[in-house]
Amino acid sequence: MSFSPRRQAGFTLIEITVVVVILATMSGMSLFAINQAFDRRYQSQAENLLVWLNQLSEQAALEGVAYGIVGDAEDPQQGEKLQPVAYFRQHWFVTSYPEAFELDNEARAEWVITYSNQYDDIEDPLVDDDDALVPIVAMLPDGYMEPSGELLLSFDSSPLTYSYSWDEESGAMTMLKSAP
Repeated sequence: MSFSPRRQAGFTLIEITVVVVILATMSGMSLFAINQAFDRRYQSQAENLLVWLNQLSEQAALEGVAYGIVGDAEDPQQGEKLQPVAYFRQHWFVTSYPEAFELDNEARAEWVITYSNQYDDIEDPLVDDDDALVPIVAMLPDGYMEPSGELLLSFDSSPLTYSYSWDEESGAMTMLKSAP
């Protein structure tokens, strides 16, 4: 008569603990990777906006025409859109190039403008109706932006804020990333 060893019917406590530790480690690493992916998405959008703003400035210098930016929030479900406009024959016109910059649904753009006191009370005689297109800022062909100020880009699910301002030395927009 031969005796065969009895087979174990289940898992030991050590085996289950090892599996739980491995799963917890993998889920922690995946959450970290997902957070990094979102941060990269926000950084990418911020860098693309910087490129777009500098492209608008370069387009103004190349064509010798002032280019402005109009905020467009026609469809809140689609997010905000920054629409370029050009100044031609004493009127601002929407341009097809460069294309409008669309912010994703979580992004918010806010202009902080510094107006000069000498221009605050002057009314433009050329603007005779309330439907006239007036940009928030204008990139002038001389290599500067009027009025001076900055654009703040923030995201609903991120504490980061990106600040864009005009650098007079380089004649281009610069970006600073800040956390609260």
